[in-house]
Amino acid sequence: MRKTIKAAAITLIIIIAAEIYCAASQGVISVTAAPTIEFSGVAGDHSAYLSWSVTENGAYVEGYEITYCYADSPETELGKLTLPADSNSITLSGLSGGIEHVIKLTAHSSAGSTTATVYITPNDPDLAAVTAVKNEIEASSVAIHMNLANTKETVSSYLLSYFSRYNEYGVKIKDVIITDFEAAEPVSYANPDARAGYFTFILELQKGEVKLTTRKINAEIDNKTSIIFLVADKFSVMTGEEMTVTATALDINDKTYSWYSASSETDEGILIQSSESSKCRINTDKAGEYYVYCVCGGVSSSRIKLTVTEPFVPVSDIELSTDVLTASESGILRCTVTPVNAANKNIVWTIENDGGCLAELSGRTLTAYKPGTVTLKATITDGLPDGDYEKIFYITVKERSDSQSVPSDTDDQTEPQIKETELDCSKIKGIESVTVTLENGMVQITPVTDETVMRILSESNIETDADGLIGAVKFVYE
Repeated sequence: MRKTIKAAAITLIIIIAAEIYCAASQGVISVTAAPTIEFSGVAGDHSAYLSWSVTENGAYVEGYEITYCYADSPETELGKLTLPADSNSITLSGLSGGIEHVIKLTAHSSAGSTTATVYITPNDPDLAAVTAVKNEIEASSVAIHMNLANTKETVSSYLLSYFSRYNEYGVKIKDVIITDFEAAEPVSYANPDARAGYFTFILELQKGEVKLTTRKINAEIDNKTSIIFLVADKFSVMTGEEMTVTATALDINDKTYSWYSASSETDEGILIQSSESSKCRINTDKAGEYYVYCVCGGVSSSRIKLTVTEPFVPVSDIELSTDVLTASESGILRCTVTPVNAANKNIVWTIENDGGCLAELSGRTLTAYKPGTVTLKATITDGLPDGDYEKIFYITVKERSDSQSVPSDTDDQTEPQIKETELDCSKIKGIESVTVTLENGMVQITPVTDETVMRILSESNIETDADGLIGAVKFVYE
Protein backbone atom coordinates (compact mmCIF):
# COMPACT_ATOMS: atom_id res chain seq x y z
CA MET A 1 0.00 0.00 0.00
CA ARG A 2 2.83 2.43 0.81
CA LYS A 3 4.53 1.75 -2.57
CA THR A 4 1.32 2.60 -4.42
CA ILE A 5 0.97 5.92 -2.61
CA LYS A 6 4.58 6.90 -3.46
CA ALA A 7 4.07 6.25 -7.18
CA ALA A 8 0.90 8.31 -7.19
CA ALA A 9 2.74 11.21 -5.56
CA ILE A 10 5.41 11.22 -8.29
CA THR A 11 2.72 11.18 -10.98
CA LEU A 12 0.99 14.13 -9.32
CA ILE A 13 4.21 16.15 -9.32
CA ILE A 14 4.68 15.62 -13.05
CA ILE A 15 1.10 16.68 -13.81
CA ILE A 16 1.16 19.84 -11.69
CA ALA A 17 4.67 21.08 -12.65
CA ALA A 18 5.06 20.17 -16.28
CA GLU A 19 8.41 21.92 -16.47
CA ILE A 20 10.00 19.74 -13.76
CA TYR A 21 11.18 16.29 -14.76
CA CYS A 22 12.16 13.81 -12.10
CA ALA A 23 14.49 11.03 -13.10
CA ALA A 24 14.53 8.93 -9.98
CA SER A 25 17.01 6.40 -11.26
CA GLN A 26 19.63 9.12 -12.03
CA GLY A 27 18.71 11.68 -9.33
CA VAL A 28 18.58 14.59 -11.91
CA ILE A 29 16.02 17.44 -12.02
CA SER A 30 15.96 19.78 -15.09
CA VAL A 31 14.24 23.19 -14.60
CA THR A 32 13.23 25.81 -17.20
CA ALA A 33 12.35 29.40 -16.34
CA ALA A 34 11.41 32.71 -17.90
CA PRO A 35 14.27 34.43 -19.77
CA THR A 36 16.69 36.85 -18.12
CA ILE A 37 17.20 40.23 -19.87
CA GLU A 38 20.04 42.76 -19.88
CA PHE A 39 18.54 45.93 -21.41
CA SER A 40 20.23 49.28 -22.14
CA GLY A 41 19.61 52.41 -24.22
CA VAL A 42 21.42 55.47 -25.56
CA ALA A 43 19.72 58.79 -26.30
CA GLY A 44 19.93 60.24 -29.82
CA ASP A 45 18.39 63.25 -31.54
CA HIS A 46 14.64 62.63 -31.18
CA SER A 47 15.52 58.94 -30.93
CA ALA A 48 16.74 56.18 -28.65
CA TYR A 49 19.05 53.28 -29.58
CA LEU A 50 18.11 50.16 -27.62
CA SER A 51 20.09 46.94 -27.29
CA TRP A 52 19.73 43.83 -25.18
CA SER A 53 21.02 40.34 -24.50
CA VAL A 54 18.94 37.43 -23.21
CA THR A 55 19.62 34.27 -21.26
CA GLU A 56 16.90 31.83 -22.29
CA ASN A 57 17.06 29.57 -19.19
CA GLY A 58 16.10 26.41 -21.02
CA ALA A 59 13.15 27.75 -23.05
CA TYR A 60 13.54 29.43 -26.45
CA VAL A 61 12.54 33.09 -26.73
CA GLU A 62 9.55 33.32 -29.08
CA GLY A 63 9.60 37.10 -29.61
CA TYR A 64 9.86 40.54 -28.05
CA GLU A 65 7.54 43.44 -27.39
CA ILE A 66 8.57 47.06 -26.83
CA THR A 67 6.25 49.71 -25.36
CA TYR A 68 7.07 53.27 -24.41
CA CYS A 69 5.44 56.30 -22.77
CA TYR A 70 6.36 59.60 -21.11
CA ALA A 71 7.71 59.19 -17.59
CA ASP A 72 5.19 61.70 -16.24
CA SER A 73 2.27 60.05 -18.10
CA PRO A 74 2.75 56.28 -17.70
CA GLU A 75 -0.92 55.63 -18.33
CA THR A 76 -0.68 56.92 -21.94
CA GLU A 77 1.11 54.50 -24.25
CA LEU A 78 2.96 56.26 -27.09
CA GLY A 79 3.82 53.18 -29.12
CA LYS A 80 4.16 49.41 -29.22
CA LEU A 81 6.44 47.24 -31.38
CA THR A 82 6.59 43.48 -31.88
CA LEU A 83 10.01 42.06 -32.81
CA PRO A 84 11.16 38.58 -33.89
CA ALA A 85 13.11 36.25 -31.64
CA ASP A 86 16.47 36.93 -33.35
CA SER A 87 16.36 40.67 -32.60
CA ASN A 88 18.82 42.25 -30.20
CA SER A 89 18.66 45.98 -31.00
CA ILE A 90 16.45 48.67 -32.48
CA THR A 91 16.36 52.46 -32.89
CA LEU A 92 13.16 54.25 -31.91
CA SER A 93 12.73 57.43 -33.96
CA GLY A 94 10.34 60.36 -33.84
CA LEU A 95 10.50 60.72 -30.05
CA SER A 96 9.95 64.02 -28.28
CA GLY A 97 13.26 65.64 -27.38
CA GLY A 98 13.98 66.85 -23.86
CA ILE A 99 11.27 64.67 -22.29
CA GLU A 100 12.04 61.56 -20.23
CA HIS A 101 10.61 58.35 -21.73
CA VAL A 102 9.98 55.01 -20.05
CA ILE A 103 10.79 52.17 -22.45
CA LYS A 104 9.90 48.57 -21.61
CA LEU A 105 11.16 45.41 -23.31
CA THR A 106 9.29 42.12 -22.77
CA ALA A 107 10.74 38.77 -23.83
CA HIS A 108 8.18 35.96 -24.32
CA SER A 109 8.94 32.23 -24.04
CA SER A 110 7.06 29.04 -23.28
CA ALA A 111 8.36 29.25 -19.72
CA GLY A 112 6.97 32.75 -19.18
CA SER A 113 7.69 36.41 -19.93
CA THR A 114 10.19 38.88 -18.49
CA THR A 115 10.09 42.69 -18.71
CA ALA A 116 13.04 45.08 -18.37
CA THR A 117 12.82 48.90 -18.26
CA VAL A 118 15.09 51.82 -19.20
CA TYR A 119 14.58 55.58 -18.75
CA ILE A 120 15.84 57.75 -21.63
CA THR A 121 15.55 61.46 -22.45
CA PRO A 122 16.03 61.89 -26.22
CA ASN A 123 18.06 64.86 -27.39
CA ASP A 124 16.42 67.86 -29.02
CA PRO A 125 18.99 69.99 -30.92
CA ASP A 126 16.53 72.89 -31.17
CA LEU A 127 15.87 72.83 -27.44
CA ALA A 128 19.60 72.71 -26.70
CA ALA A 129 20.26 75.71 -28.97
CA VAL A 130 17.45 77.82 -27.53
CA THR A 131 18.41 76.93 -23.95
CA ALA A 132 22.04 77.93 -24.60
CA VAL A 133 20.97 81.31 -26.01
CA LYS A 134 18.53 81.85 -23.14
CA ASN A 135 21.24 81.16 -20.56
CA GLU A 136 23.73 83.45 -22.33
CA ILE A 137 21.25 86.35 -22.49
CA GLU A 138 20.28 85.96 -18.84
CA ALA A 139 23.93 85.89 -17.77
CA SER A 140 24.92 89.04 -19.69
CA SER A 141 24.31 92.64 -18.69
CA VAL A 142 22.49 95.04 -21.01
CA ALA A 143 23.01 98.80 -21.01
CA ILE A 144 21.78 101.23 -23.65
CA HIS A 145 23.00 104.77 -24.17
CA MET A 146 20.11 107.21 -24.23
CA ASN A 147 21.24 108.48 -27.66
CA LEU A 148 20.51 105.00 -29.02
CA ALA A 149 17.16 104.38 -27.37
CA ASN A 150 15.14 106.22 -24.73
CA THR A 151 11.51 105.21 -25.30
CA LYS A 152 9.74 101.88 -25.08
CA GLU A 153 9.49 101.68 -28.86
CA THR A 154 13.13 102.56 -29.55
CA VAL A 155 14.38 100.24 -26.78
CA SER A 156 12.32 97.39 -28.24
CA SER A 157 13.75 98.03 -31.71
CA TYR A 158 17.25 98.24 -30.28
CA LEU A 159 16.92 94.91 -28.46
CA LEU A 160 15.57 93.19 -31.58
CA SER A 161 18.56 94.48 -33.53
CA TYR A 162 21.07 93.75 -30.75
CA PHE A 163 19.99 90.15 -30.23
CA SER A 164 19.67 89.45 -33.96
CA ARG A 165 23.17 87.94 -33.71
CA TYR A 166 21.53 84.74 -32.53
CA ASN A 167 19.75 84.42 -35.86
CA GLU A 168 23.01 82.95 -37.13
CA TYR A 169 22.38 79.97 -34.83
CA GLY A 170 18.78 79.62 -35.97
CA VAL A 171 17.38 81.13 -32.75
CA LYS A 172 15.02 84.04 -33.35
CA ILE A 173 13.76 86.72 -30.98
CA LYS A 174 10.05 86.22 -31.45
CA ASP A 175 8.98 89.08 -29.17
CA VAL A 176 10.29 91.66 -26.67
CA ILE A 177 8.17 92.48 -23.64
CA ILE A 178 9.27 95.67 -21.84
CA THR A 179 8.02 96.49 -18.34
CA ASP A 180 8.79 99.03 -15.61
CA PHE A 181 10.14 101.54 -18.10
CA GLU A 182 11.73 104.86 -16.98
CA ALA A 183 13.37 107.12 -19.58
CA ALA A 184 16.76 108.74 -18.93
CA GLU A 185 17.17 112.51 -18.57
CA PRO A 186 19.90 114.25 -20.56
CA VAL A 187 22.82 115.60 -18.58
CA SER A 188 23.28 119.36 -18.90
CA TYR A 189 25.02 122.25 -17.23
CA ALA A 190 21.80 123.06 -15.41
CA ASN A 191 21.13 119.42 -14.54
CA PRO A 192 24.49 117.63 -14.04
CA ASP A 193 22.91 114.97 -11.84
CA ALA A 194 20.15 114.00 -14.25
CA ARG A 195 18.89 110.52 -13.54
CA ALA A 196 19.71 107.51 -15.69
CA GLY A 197 16.89 105.43 -17.10
CA TYR A 198 16.03 101.82 -16.56
CA PHE A 199 13.67 99.12 -17.78
CA THR A 200 13.04 95.41 -17.41
CA PHE A 201 12.43 93.12 -20.34
CA ILE A 202 11.55 89.55 -21.25
CA LEU A 203 12.53 87.88 -24.52
CA GLU A 204 10.56 85.14 -26.24
CA LEU A 205 12.93 82.84 -28.15
CA GLN A 206 12.09 80.30 -30.82
CA LYS A 207 13.84 77.70 -32.98
CA GLY A 208 11.73 75.28 -34.94
CA GLU A 209 8.89 74.19 -32.71
CA VAL A 210 10.77 75.03 -29.51
CA LYS A 211 9.73 78.21 -27.69
CA LEU A 212 11.31 79.50 -24.45
CA THR A 213 10.98 82.72 -22.45
CA THR A 214 13.79 84.35 -20.50
CA ARG A 215 13.36 85.47 -16.94
CA LYS A 216 12.74 89.18 -16.31
CA ILE A 217 16.02 91.01 -16.93
CA ASN A 218 16.99 94.41 -15.51
CA ALA A 219 18.71 96.88 -17.83
CA GLU A 220 19.96 100.49 -17.70
CA ILE A 221 19.59 103.49 -19.99
CA ASP A 222 22.88 105.36 -19.61
CA ASN A 223 22.87 109.18 -19.88
CA LYS A 224 26.49 109.96 -18.97
CA THR A 225 29.01 107.34 -20.05
CA SER A 226 30.69 107.48 -23.43
CA ILE A 227 29.99 104.33 -25.38
CA ILE A 228 31.03 102.48 -28.53
CA PHE A 229 28.35 100.34 -30.11
CA LEU A 230 29.35 97.57 -32.58
CA VAL A 231 27.22 96.03 -35.32
CA ALA A 232 28.30 93.22 -37.65
CA ASP A 233 26.72 92.67 -41.04
CA LYS A 234 27.09 88.93 -40.37
CA PHE A 235 28.09 87.05 -37.25
CA SER A 236 28.89 83.75 -38.96
CA VAL A 237 30.41 83.21 -42.42
CA MET A 238 32.27 80.60 -44.43
CA THR A 239 35.99 81.03 -45.10
CA GLY A 240 36.57 83.60 -47.83
CA GLU A 241 33.25 85.41 -47.35
CA GLU A 242 33.23 89.11 -46.51
CA MET A 243 32.55 90.18 -42.93
CA THR A 244 32.45 93.81 -41.78
CA VAL A 245 31.98 95.32 -38.30
CA THR A 246 30.86 98.94 -37.83
CA ALA A 247 31.44 101.06 -34.71
CA THR A 248 29.26 103.92 -33.51
CA ALA A 249 30.97 106.18 -30.96
CA LEU A 250 28.74 108.29 -28.71
CA ASP A 251 30.04 111.27 -26.70
CA ILE A 252 33.59 110.66 -27.90
CA ASN A 253 35.61 113.42 -29.58
CA ASP A 254 38.63 111.37 -30.69
CA LYS A 255 37.58 109.55 -33.84
CA THR A 256 40.56 107.22 -34.25
CA TYR A 257 39.26 103.64 -34.20
CA SER A 258 41.62 100.88 -33.10
CA TRP A 259 40.32 97.40 -33.83
CA TYR A 260 41.43 94.27 -31.98
CA SER A 261 40.81 90.57 -32.51
CA ALA A 262 41.10 88.12 -29.61
CA SER A 263 40.75 84.34 -29.34
CA SER A 264 38.61 84.50 -26.19
CA GLU A 265 36.45 86.88 -24.15
CA THR A 266 39.35 87.66 -21.78
CA ASP A 267 42.38 87.62 -24.11
CA GLU A 268 43.84 91.08 -24.79
CA GLY A 269 43.96 90.39 -28.51
CA ILE A 270 46.05 91.80 -31.35
CA LEU A 271 45.65 95.07 -33.26
CA ILE A 272 44.21 94.43 -36.72
CA GLN A 273 43.38 97.97 -37.85
CA SER A 274 43.80 101.57 -36.66
CA SER A 275 42.34 104.41 -38.71
CA GLU A 276 39.64 107.04 -38.83
CA SER A 277 37.29 104.56 -40.45
CA SER A 278 34.49 103.30 -38.25
CA LYS A 279 34.34 100.11 -40.33
CA CYS A 280 36.66 97.14 -40.05
CA ARG A 281 36.85 94.28 -42.54
CA ILE A 282 37.56 90.99 -40.78
CA ASN A 283 39.99 88.49 -42.29
CA THR A 284 38.06 85.26 -42.94
CA ASP A 285 40.83 83.21 -44.52
CA LYS A 286 41.12 80.95 -41.48
CA ALA A 287 38.27 79.13 -39.71
CA GLY A 288 37.77 79.82 -36.02
CA GLU A 289 36.03 81.94 -33.41
CA TYR A 290 37.09 85.58 -33.06
CA TYR A 291 36.18 88.14 -30.40
CA VAL A 292 36.41 91.60 -31.97
CA TYR A 293 36.31 94.93 -30.12
CA CYS A 294 37.10 98.56 -30.81
CA VAL A 295 38.85 101.26 -28.76
CA CYS A 296 38.20 104.91 -29.48
CA GLY A 297 39.14 107.93 -27.33
CA GLY A 298 40.19 105.60 -24.51
CA VAL A 299 36.77 103.94 -24.48
CA SER A 300 36.50 100.24 -25.29
CA SER A 301 33.46 98.61 -26.79
CA SER A 302 32.10 95.28 -25.67
CA ARG A 303 33.28 92.23 -27.62
CA ILE A 304 31.25 90.56 -30.28
CA LYS A 305 31.79 86.95 -31.23
CA LEU A 306 32.34 86.20 -34.92
CA THR A 307 32.54 82.67 -36.32
CA VAL A 308 34.32 81.59 -39.49
CA THR A 309 33.70 78.02 -40.61
CA GLU A 310 34.88 75.81 -43.43
CA PRO A 311 32.30 75.15 -46.16
CA PHE A 312 30.21 72.12 -45.30
CA VAL A 313 31.27 69.04 -47.27
CA PRO A 314 28.68 66.22 -47.06
CA VAL A 315 29.47 62.52 -46.90
CA SER A 316 28.91 60.76 -50.23
CA ASP A 317 29.82 57.18 -49.36
CA ILE A 318 31.27 54.74 -46.82
CA GLU A 319 33.27 51.74 -48.01
CA LEU A 320 33.92 48.78 -45.71
CA SER A 321 37.24 46.95 -46.18
CA THR A 322 35.67 43.49 -45.85
CA ASP A 323 32.21 41.97 -45.63
CA VAL A 324 33.30 38.54 -44.36
CA LEU A 325 33.89 37.38 -40.78
CA THR A 326 34.80 34.01 -39.33
CA ALA A 327 32.57 32.59 -36.61
CA SER A 328 33.92 32.92 -33.05
CA GLU A 329 36.46 35.53 -34.16
CA SER A 330 36.46 39.31 -33.76
CA GLY A 331 36.99 41.74 -36.61
CA ILE A 332 37.55 45.50 -36.62
CA LEU A 333 35.25 47.45 -38.93
CA ARG A 334 37.74 49.34 -41.07
CA CYS A 335 36.23 51.72 -43.58
CA THR A 336 36.83 54.74 -45.77
CA VAL A 337 34.62 57.82 -45.78
CA THR A 338 34.25 59.68 -49.07
CA PRO A 339 35.21 62.43 -49.67
CA VAL A 340 38.27 62.66 -47.45
CA ASN A 341 37.46 66.27 -46.57
CA ALA A 342 33.89 65.55 -45.44
CA ALA A 343 32.84 67.90 -42.64
CA ASN A 344 31.94 65.02 -40.30
CA LYS A 345 33.43 61.53 -40.56
CA ASN A 346 32.85 59.92 -37.17
CA ILE A 347 30.94 56.65 -37.66
CA VAL A 348 28.63 55.04 -35.10
CA TRP A 349 27.99 51.35 -35.80
CA THR A 350 24.84 49.51 -34.73
CA ILE A 351 23.53 46.00 -35.31
CA GLU A 352 20.21 46.14 -37.14
CA ASN A 353 19.79 42.35 -37.24
CA ASP A 354 22.29 39.70 -36.19
CA GLY A 355 20.65 37.01 -38.36
CA GLY A 356 20.92 34.45 -35.58
CA CYS A 357 24.73 34.81 -35.54
CA LEU A 358 24.78 35.84 -31.85
CA ALA A 359 26.67 38.97 -32.93
CA GLU A 360 28.14 41.46 -30.50
CA LEU A 361 29.44 44.95 -31.27
CA SER A 362 31.83 46.92 -29.09
CA GLY A 363 32.77 50.19 -30.74
CA ARG A 364 34.21 49.07 -34.09
CA THR A 365 34.87 45.47 -33.04
CA LEU A 366 32.34 42.93 -34.30
CA THR A 367 32.16 39.36 -32.95
CA ALA A 368 29.78 36.66 -34.23
CA TYR A 369 29.57 33.11 -32.88
CA LYS A 370 27.43 31.38 -35.52
CA PRO A 371 27.43 31.38 -39.34
CA GLY A 372 24.92 33.59 -41.11
CA THR A 373 24.49 37.22 -42.14
CA VAL A 374 24.74 40.22 -39.81
CA THR A 375 23.09 43.49 -40.85
CA LEU A 376 24.97 46.59 -39.70
CA LYS A 377 24.13 50.27 -39.97
CA ALA A 378 26.80 52.96 -40.18
CA THR A 379 25.64 56.41 -39.08
CA ILE A 380 27.54 59.70 -39.41
CA THR A 381 25.79 62.35 -37.35
CA ASP A 382 25.21 65.50 -39.42
CA GLY A 383 26.97 63.88 -42.36
CA LEU A 384 24.48 65.55 -44.71
CA PRO A 385 23.31 69.17 -44.89
CA ASP A 386 19.85 68.17 -43.68
CA GLY A 387 20.67 65.36 -41.27
CA ASP A 388 22.60 62.15 -40.69
CA TYR A 389 24.23 59.96 -43.33
CA GLU A 390 23.32 56.27 -43.00
CA LYS A 391 24.34 53.15 -44.90
CA ILE A 392 23.49 49.47 -44.43
CA PHE A 393 26.14 46.72 -44.66
CA TYR A 394 25.75 42.94 -44.73
CA ILE A 395 28.51 40.89 -43.09
CA THR A 396 28.72 37.20 -44.01
CA VAL A 397 29.81 35.07 -41.06
CA LYS A 398 31.49 31.85 -42.22
CA GLU A 399 32.00 28.62 -40.31
CA ARG A 400 35.47 28.30 -38.84
CA SER A 401 37.47 25.61 -40.65
CA ASP A 402 40.15 23.38 -39.14
CA SER A 403 42.82 25.18 -41.19
CA GLN A 404 41.95 28.39 -39.34
CA SER A 405 42.60 26.95 -35.90
CA VAL A 406 45.22 28.68 -33.79
CA PRO A 407 48.59 26.83 -34.02
CA SER A 408 50.02 25.39 -30.83
CA ASP A 409 53.61 25.67 -29.62
CA THR A 410 54.35 22.29 -31.20
CA ASP A 411 53.10 23.26 -34.67
CA ASP A 412 55.70 23.47 -37.42
CA GLN A 413 56.33 27.15 -38.05
CA THR A 414 59.49 26.86 -40.13
CA GLU A 415 57.76 28.31 -43.20
CA PRO A 416 57.53 32.12 -42.93
CA GLN A 417 54.06 33.65 -43.10
CA ILE A 418 54.33 36.54 -45.57
CA LYS A 419 51.62 38.95 -46.70
CA GLU A 420 52.00 42.09 -48.79
CA THR A 421 49.80 45.09 -49.47
CA GLU A 422 50.32 48.55 -50.96
CA LEU A 423 49.30 51.72 -49.13
CA ASP A 424 48.35 55.01 -50.81
CA CYS A 425 50.68 57.73 -49.52
CA SER A 426 49.92 60.41 -52.10
CA LYS A 427 49.27 62.89 -49.28
CA ILE A 428 52.93 62.60 -48.13
CA LYS A 429 55.38 64.80 -49.98
CA GLY A 430 57.88 62.74 -51.95
CA ILE A 431 56.12 59.38 -51.45
CA GLU A 432 53.34 58.10 -53.66
CA SER A 433 52.96 54.64 -52.14
CA VAL A 434 54.69 52.11 -49.89
CA THR A 435 54.67 48.34 -49.87
CA VAL A 436 53.92 46.81 -46.47
CA THR A 437 55.23 43.28 -45.83
CA LEU A 438 54.05 41.23 -42.85
CA GLU A 439 56.53 38.44 -42.07
CA ASN A 440 56.10 36.31 -38.93
CA GLY A 441 54.71 39.18 -36.85
CA MET A 442 57.20 41.77 -38.14
CA VAL A 443 56.00 44.64 -40.33
CA GLN A 444 58.56 45.96 -42.82
CA ILE A 445 57.71 49.12 -44.78
CA THR A 446 59.57 49.60 -48.06
CA PRO A 447 59.08 52.86 -49.97
CA VAL A 448 58.76 52.52 -53.71
CA THR A 449 61.77 54.69 -54.69
CA ASP A 450 65.36 54.42 -53.46
CA GLU A 451 65.65 58.21 -53.55
CA THR A 452 62.80 58.64 -51.09
CA VAL A 453 64.26 56.03 -48.74
CA MET A 454 67.70 57.60 -48.79
CA ARG A 455 66.22 61.00 -47.97
CA ILE A 456 64.24 59.60 -45.04
CA LEU A 457 67.28 57.72 -43.71
CA SER A 458 69.49 60.78 -44.08
CA GLU A 459 67.02 63.05 -42.25
CA SER A 460 66.73 60.44 -39.49
CA ASN A 461 70.54 60.14 -39.11
CA ILE A 462 70.36 56.42 -39.88
CA GLU A 463 73.51 54.97 -41.41
CA THR A 464 73.12 52.81 -44.51
CA ASP A 465 75.43 50.32 -46.17
CA ALA A 466 77.03 50.77 -49.58
CA ASP A 467 73.93 49.48 -51.29
CA GLY A 468 71.72 52.12 -49.72
CA LEU A 469 69.86 49.59 -47.57
CA ILE A 470 66.19 49.51 -48.52
CA GLY A 471 63.72 48.84 -45.76
CA ALA A 472 66.03 49.74 -42.91
CA VAL A 473 63.13 51.04 -40.87
CA LYS A 474 61.05 48.33 -39.23
CA PHE A 475 58.07 48.39 -36.87
CA VAL A 476 57.80 45.31 -34.71
CA TYR A 477 54.49 44.44 -33.02
CA GLU A 478 54.98 42.47 -29.83
